[in-house]
Amino acid sequence: MLDWIKDNSKAFSVALIFHAIFFGALLLNWQMDKPKKIVMEQGDVIQVTSVDANSYDAEIKKIEEKKQARKNLEKKRQAREERRLKEVEEKKKQKKAEQLKRKKAAAAKKKKAAKKKAEQEKARKLAKKKADDDKRKKEEASRKEELKQKKLKKAEEARKKVEEEKRRKEEQKRQEAERKRKAEEEKKRLAEEKRQQERANAERKRLSKGIINRHVAMIAQKIERSWRQPLDAPNNLKCKIDIVLLPSGNVVSVKVVETSGNLSFDRSVETAVRRASPLPVPTDSVIFKQFEVMRLRFEPGR
Repeated sequence: MLDWIKDNSKAFSVALIFHAIFFGALLLNWQMDKPKKIVMEQGDVIQVTSVDANSYDAEIKKIEEKKQARKNLEKKRQAREERRLKEVEEKKKQKKAEQLKRKKAAAAKKKKAAKKKAEQEKARKLAKKKADDDKRKKEEASRKEELKQKKLKKAEEARKKVEEEKRRKEEQKRQEAERKRKAEEEKKRLAEEKRQQERANAERKRLSKGIINRHVAMIAQKIERSWRQPLDAPNNLKCKIDIVLLPSGNVVSVKVVETSGNLSFDRSVETAVRRASPLPVPTDSVIFKQFEVMRLRFEPGR
């Protein structure tokens, strides 16, 4: 009821107004039926509103018709709702039936697939067993053949080993004899080379010594010719000097390593060496090695 009042508040308000007017009119008529003394004073104004009974009934009728129309609409709505719920329920039943049908179909399909898989697995196992049996037979035959070949190979290897050992020993003997022969030849060759080298060294030493002595004398003479005796130096002075030379004979440096005791004499010798550069050195590069850094005793007049 409250929901209906909320939904039709405007109509309900109109109905209340008409009911109030109706009851007010009844009350007014009842009071008019009583004998009353009406005293009107000057200046008072009375306004009276009359109510048409037919109009009121018409409004009441309209309200009732609207109520009936709402009831009819509510019945239609309920009927529609019932139909909708029935359709929903029907759809649920249909969906459930379809799901059940699909489940049954899936179960049947699964069962069929399982059966097919089982048959395939059985066939696979049979094929595998047959293949394994064939493989085992082949492997057994292969092992027998392999053992046979191994025996033959072992016998052949033993024969080859005996022959190889025989050839190895013969080759070892041959190589040993060849080694001894070559060692003897090498020994003779080395001895001959040593004798030749000794003779060559002796000859080279003899020649080198002569060349060295000759060039040392030449160098000493050239230095002495370039030397100027200091006025304060006695005639019997001597010193030792180290001279660094290039293959061209040019003097790189000169140094007194054993002084004469007279500074003027020592300096005059160093000056003489530089003035005599380039010095006469051997052209043989091997012999020149002894002249790269040479120590010379300078003793003029000797």
